[in-house]
Amino acid sequence: MIKAIMLDLDGTLLGNDHKISETNKEVLKKLEDKGIKIFLATGRSYESMRSYHEELNLTTPAICYNGAKIIYPHGSEKEYPVKERPLKTLIEIAREYKTHLNLYQHEIWYSENITNEETELYKEISGLEPVKKDFDRLDEMFSTKVLYVGEHENLLEIEKDIKEKLGDSVYTTFSRPFFLEILDGNVNKGTAMKNIMEEENIPLSQVIAFGDGLNDKEMLEIAGIGVAMSDAFDELKQVADHVAASSDESGVGEFLKKYL
Repeated sequence: MIKAIMLDLDGTLLGNDHKISETNKEVLKKLEDKGIKIFLATGRSYESMRSYHEELNLTTPAICYNGAKIIYPHGSEKEYPVKERPLKTLIEIAREYKTHLNLYQHEIWYSENITNEETELYKEISGLEPVKKDFDRLDEMFSTKVLYVGEHENLLEIEKDIKEKLGDSVYTTFSRPFFLEILDGNVNKGTAMKNIMEEENIPLSQVIAFGDGLNDKEMLEIAGIGVAMSDAFDELKQVADHVAASSDESGVGEFLKKYL
């Protein structure tokens, strides 16, 4: 018996227009009325995902920044940032490769360049506005999430360099081919989901998780049922139990109608 549904946002619950389809909303509402709990798990900040949480009238904890931050409905939160030592190395690597870097402190997005294509791309997806900041002059040296934006082949080289220099002290993943995301080494969507389900007294075997990016991999692996979207990374499809239609085809809602 399924008691919870864990949903990634971009490329999963949201179509390419960054909206939740009527089909998805209707199906989720019916399942919620039956007592199934709905959760959102995203790489976005809470400020960037709040409108979707409210649109679905959810009162469940929200997983933000790929698990580096959990927001609870009563206002409390848990945060697991990248700390000073690895962060300084990550900044040095970005400069060495001349690659765009975003840092996030709580709900604020910092960048050293706020007028380039990479910034415009992230603004369009997130709906947020960046704050220009010299990373050598941060008031506090931490970042809830670190994001490199660029060509996939270049980001693969950067990821390799990061792993050689920082090892398991950080977690690296791709939410999209052009987004390389870095978190504290103990953090991912899977660990966040596991913690929340323990608090909710819901066995992982009774959870369905949906995703499309490599940042959804751990979540799909530990859920009772892992569902990848049809246009997901191939590596994610390999660990999924099922493949649903694309987000533009309301893949989440259509799958749940058939399965539940």
